[in-house]
Amino acid sequence: MTSELDNGRRSSGDRARSRAYHRDFWPGIVGYVVVLGAVVALGDLDGTSPWRFLWALLPVLPALWIIRAVVRHVRRIDDHQRGLLLRGLAVGFAAAMIASVTLGFLDVAGLVVPMTGWIVYGVGMLAWAVAAAVSAR
Repeated sequence: MTSELDNGRRSSGDRARSRAYHRDFWPGIVGYVVVLGAVVALGDLDGTSPWRFLWALLPVLPALWIIRAVVRHVRRIDDHQRGLLLRGLAVGFAAAMIASVTLGFLDVAGLVVPMTGWIVYGVGMLAWAVAAAVSAR
């Protein structure tokens, strides 16, 4: 009986929660890509107009939709899945903080690292993805 329950397949409830998450998540990603493309093509971010700052912040709006999707997903999933997700997030956060402190000290020492914010973001996201994959195994 136990072997039938532990077959490794996802339950219908898990699949339904996953579909609901994707319905929430992917419109935000598509919106982000579209807005980012418009900003890069039309935003004149290298110009001198004060409007370039507003253009630069426009991709944040669809990113808020993505945050909404993740929060709704966390509310829907069970305790075990929530633990796995939060473990991955914790590792990603810790990696981003270490990257931030490291780059900050290098900056204090006089080394200018271009795109520091993107490096910190990338380290955090990569660590989150790896930690989530490892803890899900």
